[in-house]
Amino acid sequence: QHVDNKWVSSSSEVIAFRKALLDPVTANQFRLFVSLKGDLLENGVLFWQEVQKYKDLCHSHCDDATVQKKITAIIDRFINSAVPPTLQIDIPTEQADKILENRKDLGPYIFREAQMTIFALLFKFWPKFCKFQASLVSDQILTALETKKGK
Repeated sequence: QHVDNKWVSSSSEVIAFRKALLDPVTANQFRLFVSLKGDLLENGVLFWQEVQKYKDLCHSHCDDATVQKKITAIIDRFINSAVPPTLQIDIPTEQADKILENRKDLGPYIFREAQMTIFALLFKFWPKFCKFQASLVSDQILTALETKKGK
């Protein structure tokens, strides 16, 4: 819905988007869809999913060493990458710095701000993806996206 010329999402749309990111098939289709829109957006989907796995790990009460390994893996892949650019997701540098400073804090919230930033950024593409998805039969979606990505 529109309010003061700004798009305002309903909570049901936000919930549907979150469910889609948790569903491997839909998330993969959405990841391919946003990869056509910008280099770091595809990484944004992967980052969001890895942070969810990290939070699940925290809640499963596994040992600290395993949690720390997961933090390091996420940081090395998305926040402080050896492959340029160092920051592989579209978040403010301050958020990345804060994660690096707090990387020893074992808890489900170390990536919270960054995950919320990425979610909000990706959510902007959700309505377009839904339109695209509705225009195709489900087995055609991946084929269509892979064809576009190949061009």
